[in-house]
Amino acid sequence: MYAKFVALASLALAGGVSAWGSEGHSGVGFVADALIQANTRAVRDYLLPAGWNFNRSSTWADEIKDGKSGNYKWAAALHYVDAEDVTPLDVNSTTPLDCKVEFPRDQAGGINIIDAIGNYTTRLQTGKNTLDWNQKSEAVKFLSHFIGDITQPLHNCGKLVGGNSFKVVWEGQSTYMYNGYNSTFQLHVIWDIYMPEKDINENFGGSLDAWHQWILNATLPGGEFHKEAEESWYNSDEPLAWANDANSMNCGKVWDAALLKGTNPNVVFTPTSTTNDLAGDYYQALYMDIRKQIAKGGYRLAKYMDMVLKDQPIPSSSTTVAPVSTTTAAAPISTTTAAAPISTTTAAAPISTTTTAAPISTSAAPVESSTPCTDEVSASATSTPAAAPAQSTPCTEESASATATAAPVESTPCTEEESATKSAPAPAQSTPCDEEKTPVKTAAPVAAPSSTPCDEEESASSSPASEPTDVPVYSGAARNSVGAVAVAAAAAVLLM
Repeated sequence: MYAKFVALASLALAGGVSAWGSEGHSGVGFVADALIQANTRAVRDYLLPAGWNFNRSSTWADEIKDGKSGNYKWAAALHYVDAEDVTPLDVNSTTPLDCKVEFPRDQAGGINIIDAIGNYTTRLQTGKNTLDWNQKSEAVKFLSHFIGDITQPLHNCGKLVGGNSFKVVWEGQSTYMYNGYNSTFQLHVIWDIYMPEKDINENFGGSLDAWHQWILNATLPGGEFHKEAEESWYNSDEPLAWANDANSMNCGKVWDAALLKGTNPNVVFTPTSTTNDLAGDYYQALYMDIRKQIAKGGYRLAKYMDMVLKDQPIPSSSTTVAPVSTTTAAAPISTTTAAAPISTTTAAAPISTTTTAAPISTSAAPVESSTPCTDEVSASATSTPAAAPAQSTPCTEESASATATAAPVESTPCTEEESATKSAPAPAQSTPCDEEKTPVKTAAPVAAPSSTPCDEEESASSSPASEPTDVPVYSGAARNSVGAVAVAAAAAVLLM
């Protein structure tokens, strides 16, 4: 009898779960570690803390997002983008199906996962000779996480707070234990944690390593995903394209009414809940899609890092050990992306199969919800200037840089029925806040004010004093495509 794999580590991450939880994110990193080119591996080894690889760094952004390990809580809303989807649950005679991430409509003033990836890319490319090790290491760690997040469909969807406000039943239970109290099962948490966990237990004897290896093998020549990967997974190095790829699933099986309702006539199905047990037909219809999304994340991370880390300076001595990372105050995010095309042929070098598979408690942390609040939640967020932070200015969860001197303000997580607001000179903009997504400092407003999604269990108050302030921020107002950027013009601001 095998030891059952349970999602304790994933659910305990920073008081909330990011897309996929640690098992999924480490799978993304595992695949990327095997596929990156040799020179990329050398830069990775130098820019990450000693002994780390992408398998390890891919979970870091979740571990620090609660603000307890450095001043990063403000960046929690950089894990997702809030697309205004018309899902199968919303379609009617006058409203057709429509799932698409559209900028600037969904851009939230640059506070989103797409612009976060763009910002950290720009920092690495334009600051390769000027940023210090901590700043560049920070950027690599965030990229290794966000490129996994962006493959989770509900991290690219604003419907019911990315599924956090859609209540479900899982294996006969409507609640799970988290931090000593009952939390309600919702669609987002079963995507992040419970469906991957069930797949690992039922099909891989509870072995996380075996699950990761299967996903890698499926991506390699001869594997069932390989042909599709070579043909379509990296046709664009723009995160906006990746977001739309995952988002398209929200018009398919993710929100499929028949799957959510099931066939049991006694199921109670409403626009915001179902009593159908999703561990049945819903899981069976989607677990292979989840494996494929994890594989996509790893494949893209490898290709992208081969491009972004190319020509990064590292000490000539092969014995050089990367300095230990220090937690530095992060700056608000930049919405500028410098993403040059890259060859889609990546040498697949095998990598150690030792995955950090810490036993994981099923005490799942409420998921990160991508998006503006549901009917029950709304809030507005704006930014306030302040004193400049020290040193690292990455711009995603942990660091952000932007063109307007918009200072990040600490987020104010809220419950599903509560709303939080942040005042500032700039117009209100969306600031989701589920367990993983707490409102973060905002950049120069781009889109009209929108609601602030909130997780079901979190609540907190803003604390501008604890946030880095008055940091240069890129404005995303003029950008509709992450690849179309003026890196040279922005570099002086970024690197000051």
